[in-house]
Amino acid sequence: NEQKLSKDKETTFNRYLQSDNEKQQALLLDQLLYDYSILGKLNPENPLYFTRLGIIYDKLGKDRWAKSNFFRGSNITNEDPYAFYSFGNFYFDRKELLKALKEYQKAYNCGYSSHYDTLYKMGLIYEKLGDFKSAIYYYKKASAIKGSEAVSSKIIFLESLLNTNSLYDKKPRRGTY
Repeated sequence: NEQKLSKDKETTFNRYLQSDNEKQQALLLDQLLYDYSILGKLNPENPLYFTRLGIIYDKLGKDRWAKSNFFRGSNITNEDPYAFYSFGNFYFDRKELLKALKEYQKAYNCGYSSHYDTLYKMGLIYEKLGDFKSAIYYYKKASAIKGSEAVSSKIIFLESLLNTNSLYDKKPRRGTY
């Protein structure tokens, strides 16, 4: 029964995420890999199953299999923000910022426009790419959802850089070299 197995695997997946025990995590990943593979065969039109397989393969260090499943999950429908967000995390963890940003933008456009982690990571990527205005925009949206001192400090710092124009000051500085 697909629905029963899917519900059971959802519980198992959450147990994996909450576990700190490496042995238990390894056992849960093996079980999840097997069961999500079966679920993917039972219903190849459900992007969740392939997204979860991508996450599992990512945790197992099998990048090619992870990427393949993320592609499959995100291509089943263009409206699943979880698939795009998870694929963005895959690229983000590998410091492929432009690819991560592209996937996060898709997740944002499909319904994750108020998802804190998506907004924060988009702000972080824009900051790393030097687009401070966009970084501030996404940090502010993230801060509105879940305010934190760290995000507020980033916003203040980036705004001060833009306001003082210190990065693009065209006047030569004397005595600072």
